Amino acid sequence: MAILKLFGAALALSSLAAPAMAQISSEGGPIYIDSERTESLERERKVLLIGNVDIQQGTARLRADTVTIIFSGKAEGGESSGVGSGFGSIETMVAEGNVFYVTPELKAKGDRGVYDAAVDTITMTGHVALMRDRDVAEGQTLKMEVGRRRTTLDGGAGRTRMVIEPDQKTAGN
Repeated sequence: MAILKLFGAALALSSLAAPAMAQISSEGGPIYIDSERTESLERERKVLLIGNVDIQQGTARLRADTVTIIFSGKAEGGESSGVGSGFGSIETMVAEGNVFYVTPELKAKGDRGVYDAAVDTITMTGHVALMRDRDVAEGQTLKMEVGRRRTTLDGGAGRTRMVIEPDQKTAGN
């Protein structure tokens, strides 16, 4: 049961982004972005967030050294103003360097995190750790197929490791 709870937590990480909208929380609402520098590359349909990037939405938070948001170029709805407006819907978000994703239910960290809206998949790579309560899973690649509710942790050249703390209520009572 604890294994299912841990991998259920990985699926909760799927709220990192939703198709067509850059969302890091299933709660929705405004997204607050803080970075040392923001670059809008209109011809490439990209927005680069550089230096101590901190993105918050609801109770979810994404931190990384850099985040690149790549747009599809297919505008949805009416016009809006702001960085990235008119680029269309979010196609991909790439977080690199000291990537941390935190919600009230879980914490995940890795060297790189990618959300691909076309296949509704989040992939974290490089020294990945997923934590929920006192349970921890570690590996090299964490892949979450959001719609299929399937999570895979791969050890790369090594092995995956897990530490599971049974519920205290059921242990020894």
